[in-house]
Amino acid sequence: MAVAQVPRNFKLLAELEKGEKGMGAGACSYGLEDPDDIYMTHWRGTIWGPPHGNHENRIYELKMECGPNYPKEPPTIHFVSQINLPGVNPTDGLVDQNAVGVLRDWIKIATELAKNPRPKEDPLSLETALIAIRKYMEEHKKLPQPPEGSKFAMYK
Repeated sequence: MAVAQVPRNFKLLAELEKGEKGMGAGACSYGLEDPDDIYMTHWRGTIWGPPHGNHENRIYELKMECGPNYPKEPPTIHFVSQINLPGVNPTDGLVDQNAVGVLRDWIKIATELAKNPRPKEDPLSLETALIAIRKYMEEHKKLPQPPEGSKFAMYK
């Protein structure tokens, strides 16, 4: 039995509403980069650094791009704030999708969701990606970090 798929823009509208109303996780926030972006492609996100390590009390800014195949394909995510983290390109801040579990498994999860009814909580969203990246940061909390407030050169 085929399950109806939620159109991309409906899903992104729901994510936008959740992000703007602050209904998500307190450690992350997100919203459209340009409120006039009718295709809802370019997003900005913020991650509050996990405690008890070199990320504590830091706020990290990220850019996220939801391509035309989102949510079947994961968003492309770049750190704007400089960070020393395995799986993050030291030149442009691109997050390697293979480094973060939910990004690595995104297409497999999306394929399963297409076959089965959606769970109560959507496992594939911008918020889920940000939370997974924060958890990944926590795993590497002892790595030395660039000075607070530093940005990758392409975002200065």
